[in-house]
Amino acid sequence: MASVLLIDDDEALRNVTVEILKEAGYVVDDAPDGRSGLELFRTGKHELVITDIAMPDMDGIELIIDLTRAAPRPQIIAISGDSQFSTSVYLPTAKQLGVHSTLTKPIRAAELLSAIEAALAAAPKR
Repeated sequence: MASVLLIDDDEALRNVTVEILKEAGYVVDDAPDGRSGLELFRTGKHELVITDIAMPDMDGIELIIDLTRAAPRPQIIAISGDSQFSTSVYLPTAKQLGVHSTLTKPIRAAELLSAIEAALAAAPKR
């Protein structure tokens, strides 16, 4: 099964999401911020990265820019809180940077799993 890296500073959300992904059969690593997530990505073989946008230390936009330069480039799903600024600025910016999809919190498990399946199906074969 595919390897997924989840990066989000909300510990409770991260823990629940990790469990959902593991139950769906994915191999999952997680990190609490962009900087530690990028380091974890560099040491692993993640096909998909799910990243929050608003995080301390290194935000999701900075992280997405770094990930788009990686070889091989992972599929990326950007997530952000349900606020006017997130939906009007952050998520559209992430989409312009080339993420596969964007999701607004709170995210339903079925919605997340569907986005993951679509992103992995669109990934170039390694």
